[in-house]
Amino acid sequence: PSAGRRRTGEPEANEDEEDEPTASSSSPSARARQSRGHVRSQTGLSGAGQRVGDEWSGVMDDYVENRGPYSPDMRPLRVPGDVSFREGLEIRTKDDFFTLEFHNLTQLDLRIFDRTGDALHDNFVIPRQRWYFQGQVSPYAYYYTAINRGYGSLDILDSWVDFNFAPKYKAQLQFRVGRMKTPYTYEYIKISESDLIAPERSLFVGNFAGNRQLGVMAHGRVFEQVVEYYVGVFNGPRRSFEDDNNSKDVYTFLNFTPFIHSGIDWLDHLNLGGSVNGGTERNPTQPAQLSTANDQSTSASIINVSPTFLTFNSNAFENGMRMQWSGDLAYYYKSFTMLTGYQGGFQNYSLAGAPVQEIKAFNNGTAAFVGVGSSRRTRVPLEGWSIAATYFLTGEQITRRVYLTEPVRPFGFYNGRLNPGAIELYSRFANLQVGDQIFTGGFANPALWANRANAIDTGVNWYLNHYVRFYFDWQHAMFNNPVLLGTNKFTKHEDLFWFRTQVFF
Repeated sequence: PSAGRRRTGEPEANEDEEDEPTASSSSPSARARQSRGHVRSQTGLSGAGQRVGDEWSGVMDDYVENRGPYSPDMRPLRVPGDVSFREGLEIRTKDDFFTLEFHNLTQLDLRIFDRTGDALHDNFVIPRQRWYFQGQVSPYAYYYTAINRGYGSLDILDSWVDFNFAPKYKAQLQFRVGRMKTPYTYEYIKISESDLIAPERSLFVGNFAGNRQLGVMAHGRVFEQVVEYYVGVFNGPRRSFEDDNNSKDVYTFLNFTPFIHSGIDWLDHLNLGGSVNGGTERNPTQPAQLSTANDQSTSASIINVSPTFLTFNSNAFENGMRMQWSGDLAYYYKSFTMLTGYQGGFQNYSLAGAPVQEIKAFNNGTAAFVGVGSSRRTRVPLEGWSIAATYFLTGEQITRRVYLTEPVRPFGFYNGRLNPGAIELYSRFANLQVGDQIFTGGFANPALWANRANAIDTGVNWYLNHYVRFYFDWQHAMFNNPVLLGTNKFTKHEDLFWFRTQVFF
């Protein structure tokens, strides 16, 4: 394996997938495959990349020709296929009309805390067990489904389809519909959960990113791949399957690689990103707790496995305008990576006359809010930033964080010696600040919680091979107020010693 293997996914990088021809060499699609390969596009997926780029024009010609003349009650064409494995298991028909890829993500954590208390305890935990099913049905539709079992129950994580109406221009414009990641911050939309620098995301992104919602989104890369854009309309509530009011949220994200064609090697993979989103909310608080080592799980058990520094009062709910923005910089050069971002925004909150979860049919729509709360709202500002840096001691080079790293010398006994795999050192500082209005407005108890937190993650990522990774992380979290750890037990800092095993293919 080459330490300088490029992983950009851009056509100009000439990173072919090296697929072997599977159809007759006389067919238009087979001839096109022999002349050019596919490339992986980083399109905000959560664990796997989509092949885009120039499409061979012969796929539909082959399909219609082999199908034959139309007849009433005609059934789809039966086509032989091939099975292969690279980053995942792939089934592909010989005419390339249909593909199916399967991916697996398995993570197991050991989390040891100092200090502990009810309900925070040392734990073994499965943060993510995911199965991904993705592929295309004709050149015009690309599907993606992910099933997840984490702290909570087994459920659908993602379920969307990308449509395009001109395969030749699929890289420039696609329309995504379904439940998907909302495009907010480089860290969230461009780095999947299998490729994070530290075991979990930075404080602001982990707690306040839009997470997954139902909606419609246009996305693509334009201006010779220099600009990547996402523009979507979504329900609004984070990590949701439905909305509680008629208003929808608008999300936008742009990522620039201004020097990708400059020929200046050390600037090739400088990414400058920006995002804005906004809408009117009327729904329960999500997340209900702010924590340092979690990604917005709705499970109550999260308080057992992640330091919590703020819990919303049970009668608080999001009510009114929400706006968020972000500026991001990601830089890749040989074995070095730097990722930094600044986020800000605000959310309006109100108080109900009773605990939100006890209000009948609260989640069933606007009518359920009659009598819940008055028009009195409090605007709470939100702010945060983070900076992370990584370096591969063993010489690996990456140009983006997509898929696990291919080590220069995968771990194992061969060539007469023990080979180390890839070793990546990293450190990250993250900050989150919630306005004092969260306390003065009655939405959380200042005697129990903090509204400002800092977290320093320092550790080592050890990649045995392309599919197996170990994380060793020490997280030191600091809070501006003492936070509750049990009866008469408080702390202004928390240390988490974190060991994670991961298998992704």
